[in-house]
Amino acid sequence: MLNLTVAVTRNLRFEPLIDGTITSKLLNLQFVVTTPPELFYRNLKYDEFDVFEMSLSELAISRERGEGTRWQWSALPVFPAKAFLWFGLYVNSEAGIQGIQDLRGKRVGVPDYAMTAALWFRSFLRELHGIRPQDISWYVGRTKQFSHGALVGLDQHPPTGVTLKWLTEEETLDRMLDSGDLDAAYSVAPSHDPKLQTFGSKIDRYGGTPIAGNPRLRKLFHDGGRQVTIDYSRKTGIVPANHTLAVQKRLLNEHPWLALELFKLFREAKLAAYERAKRWSS
Repeated sequence: MLNLTVAVTRNLRFEPLIDGTITSKLLNLQFVVTTPPELFYRNLKYDEFDVFEMSLSELAISRERGEGTRWQWSALPVFPAKAFLWFGLYVNSEAGIQGIQDLRGKRVGVPDYAMTAALWFRSFLRELHGIRPQDISWYVGRTKQFSHGALVGLDQHPPTGVTLKWLTEEETLDRMLDSGDLDAAYSVAPSHDPKLQTFGSKIDRYGGTPIAGNPRLRKLFHDGGRQVTIDYSRKTGIVPANHTLAVQKRLLNEHPWLALELFKLFREAKLAAYERAKRWSS
């Protein structure tokens, strides 16, 4: 039996595998469960897992920029997270922003330029309003020490024509948006996930700015992003996939049957999770 370390985030579709409801006759899976910021950081920094959930955009960048034995991963068609994740976008009330069409030429903060949510955000801008990444000044909320983008080299070799500025230890997205040093940003509010109060809080920092009732800040989408989702889906037919499952290539080379076995296991776990959900809702 092949022993594998599998690192994933908290996801009900994974629970039947983690709790042993779904098992394999060929694999012994040891799970590590953590948050996306920590997991993807550890993947990129230390390359420590056999099988792991990974940001789709950062996986693509790592394939392009990996050298030697670094980041030698293959993706499986397992997508644990499909969602529109950036609709909690806040704007400074004085920035004159009524919709995403007004973001051209603005200063926009994102947790990490390399993250998949930010990639889909840029896709919305381009597809719906013809706004290119080069048309915006981008501010990265994570310091370079913990930035996934810096780990893949975007600080040294950014996309052509794109302006990226990493925040310092003293700066946070919420404070800069509140002071007017940013025009718009997302992930400015503190997380209520206790798991993010440990390692995750070092990555995505909150500066203590009052959010609710703050006259200087407001959410851009009063409908939660419903209309822009409809517009984008009708034009592209896409529901954004944010994460996927990756495997070390060396393992696939040694065990060609491994990819299919993992795919089957994660599919069975998803179906089992759906059955649980049906019981819970009945």
